[in-house]
Amino acid sequence: MSFAHPLYLWALLGLLLPIAIHLWSKKEAKTIKIGSVQLLSESKSKQSSSIQLNEFWLLLIRMLIISVLTLILAKPKWNKRIDNSLLTYLVEPELSQNKNFMARLDNLRDGQEIRLFQKGFPIWENYSDHIENKAIPDYWSLASETDILKTDSIVVFTKGYAKGVKGSRPETNHPIKWVVIDSPQTVDKPLIAYQNEKDVQLFSAVGTSNKVEVSSRFIEVGSEYVLNSEGDSLIITDKKITGKVPIVVLKPIEIAIFYADSLVKDKKYFEAAFATLAQYLNREIKVQSNLDTFVPKKKKYDLTVWLSEKPVPRFYQKLLVYKKDSESNYLIKQSSIVNTYVLTKRINAENAVEQRLVENVLDILDVNNELDELVSEADIRRVTETDLQTNFKTSTAKIPQLGSFNLLPYLWVLLFALLIVERLVAYLRKQ
Repeated sequence: MSFAHPLYLWALLGLLLPIAIHLWSKKEAKTIKIGSVQLLSESKSKQSSSIQLNEFWLLLIRMLIISVLTLILAKPKWNKRIDNSLLTYLVEPELSQNKNFMARLDNLRDGQEIRLFQKGFPIWENYSDHIENKAIPDYWSLASETDILKTDSIVVFTKGYAKGVKGSRPETNHPIKWVVIDSPQTVDKPLIAYQNEKDVQLFSAVGTSNKVEVSSRFIEVGSEYVLNSEGDSLIITDKKITGKVPIVVLKPIEIAIFYADSLVKDKKYFEAAFATLAQYLNREIKVQSNLDTFVPKKKKYDLTVWLSEKPVPRFYQKLLVYKKDSESNYLIKQSSIVNTYVLTKRINAENAVEQRLVENVLDILDVNNELDELVSEADIRRVTETDLQTNFKTSTAKIPQLGSFNLLPYLWVLLFALLIVERLVAYLRKQ
């Protein structure tokens, strides 16, 4: 038996309280003067002993109540030794759709423990008929949780998606062998369409086990590409690709540049960067340049570039501020303030190219973020068993596996029963 809070066991010293109360409550017999004892009969000895026995049981019950209450506070658990299984198979839920693998899995069922490779590692037989969780698991996070399994070794059957490998390589107490089930698979599907004033640009992704490629092409809305009645989706009936994708109406990106006379050259580099992005994105970018002496407060911009040493206005949502930092290795870096970026040095032809001014500005604008989310769905790149391998911590000492049985529900029932019995005995004692 083990206790979650063993310090509460000191409360067992409270058993001295009912003993002291019973001793101090012993009263001396009272003398009553009467005229004659002729009509009184001698008391029977067993009646006197019955009273003493009743007090003893009352004392015992109260001591039991204190003992049970102390055990409840200490939260005891009954431990028993559990024999480890020699081998446990963990199967990624998505593999339940693979007929070839399921045929192989049937040959492994006899005498082997098979569990799902997901949170809690449920038994395969209990969930195999209605597996609904097809999300790609975090492989290394689940591998670090396998220490709860009562087994000597583990074999994991997985699809081995690259985006399922996150964080640092974990350490495990069990040796894990990864088996990547690689089935020929290609994802070729349209993702999203962007519409501006002139045309519609459709983005598609082709994903294989080695790479994922995103392509775009301009289309004409007509017989093969039809807008739905709400105008928020594009229905595709092309011979090669069919489906339905969301369509996003692109609004012009509005940029404001406020500059001091001493930083007018930097302003020109930013204007050239935004002009390059407009051609690359095929999207209108409106740039409004003003001296720092004229700052409209009500106008909202997608990005405000502040090239001045005057106090920075706080009413703009996304800011790029010039603040010289000779120790920084980056031309533009993110500030500790949300949606605020810092230009650390003056811009010239050399650092504009070497430190990628245009790419930095594109990252700040964060355009087409809907596309990035959809591309991840088409990413089916795989990794090898070696890439998935965890760090196994070898130990010479054989640690026994213990199973615990919670005693708290039974202790609460016992406490409730003792309280009822104590009240009943106390009532009879008064009678």
